[in-house]
Amino acid sequence: MRAVLITFTALAIYPQTSRDATEVLAHTRDNMIERTKRLLDYTCVQTVDRRYYVRSKPEEPRPTCDQMSAEARKKSYTLRLTATDRLHLDIKVSGGTEIGSWAGANRFDSRSILDLLGGGPFGTGPFGPLLQDVFVNGGTTFRYVGEEQGNNPALFHYRFQVPVEASHFLVRNGDARDWTATSYDGELWIDPDSFDLRRISVRTSELSPETNACETAMIADYAPVRFQTGDFLIPQHSVFHILMRDTQETEITYSYSSCREYRGESTLSFADAPTKSATEATTPRVPKSLPAGLSVTLAFTAPIDTDTAAAGDVVEAKVRKAVRDPRSKEVLIPAGVTVQGRIIEMRHWVAKPAYFLIAILLETVDINGVSSPFYAQLDRPDEYMDEQRTKSGFHPPGVAIILPPAGRSTSVGSFVFRSTNRRYVVPSNYESSWTTIPPPNQGTPPSR
Repeated sequence: MRAVLITFTALAIYPQTSRDATEVLAHTRDNMIERTKRLLDYTCVQTVDRRYYVRSKPEEPRPTCDQMSAEARKKSYTLRLTATDRLHLDIKVSGGTEIGSWAGANRFDSRSILDLLGGGPFGTGPFGPLLQDVFVNGGTTFRYVGEEQGNNPALFHYRFQVPVEASHFLVRNGDARDWTATSYDGELWIDPDSFDLRRISVRTSELSPETNACETAMIADYAPVRFQTGDFLIPQHSVFHILMRDTQETEITYSYSSCREYRGESTLSFADAPTKSATEATTPRVPKSLPAGLSVTLAFTAPIDTDTAAAGDVVEAKVRKAVRDPRSKEVLIPAGVTVQGRIIEMRHWVAKPAYFLIAILLETVDINGVSSPFYAQLDRPDEYMDEQRTKSGFHPPGVAIILPPAGRSTSVGSFVFRSTNRRYVVPSNYESSWTTIPPPNQGTPPSR
């Protein structure tokens, strides 16, 4: 799912209250336009939790999209959780476009967020682009529903519809790269005193069969956040729900924190390296590229807790014993140096056989204060650790093989921990064996 971009023109307002519903909506639009003019590029840290479901009792024959949509609204069936995963991202909103990077990266990636993640359902839009299109462009019709007294303060409730010819709600067609616009309807909740949008929800009409989905829905809650140039409306929490044609469902929850104005790459870059002294200049440097075929034993420096860890998190490990050149016996990687990597997948498979999968891509090695690229692959990518924490270097007969996603480089080491518990903690000092491989200019580059 891609950006949810909604448009606005005519106000088809019917019932009125002591505070005119048309004026409240118009003031909200004016506030949004004024804020947009003052707002520079900004970034937020985004935590994404994805939950995958199947129906507890599959229906035969499979229901149509209309039937599934009606059943979903009535909640006439129960769902069974099969898997979860989590992501940590930095999101930058600039010129009506959302771009992203792994959280804490020193620069934003030039690829789209979907390409960065390497697959899986994802939606964008609750930031500035959605609000700008709701209150600036044309095509949407509105209807005032009423004043909801259960809130503090009471909120004005509106419904709206967006025809396909005015829609920028784009859905990607399966694995293809093309996007298709769809019509949709939605609802708004506005504070009539501050003229701030508090909540928006949208639901698409039936999607084309090429998308493999029946419909998608989104709801987002907003609150003003103070930047140096004033108060701006930022999403606090949003949820996408995707109903697939095979009856599977996905719920994606987004939470946002540390939102700030973005004034250039320097605001996200690490501090410049200090000027090197003459003594430092004579310090031995790590080779530009380590020979392929070196065996390296690593131990994590901190636990990895599946309750909090996510794809995008940085992990560190220490080299357990010195790595020598097999010919000259020169120490190429001293014992105790730090290797840094990043989690690129954090998945919990709840259905049997239950397991936790943590996929890690090693990135750099720090030798004598110099950080250099580090290319290696896990020696035993199908290694398991069971609930008694016993390890096996072979694949046990009858145990399910966990295949990595198609196209993922062998540079990504996938750790699979078999457990029926809700939570798993990989202990500090947990060891793994890796073998160095050629750098990208000499072989297949690691997948990022």
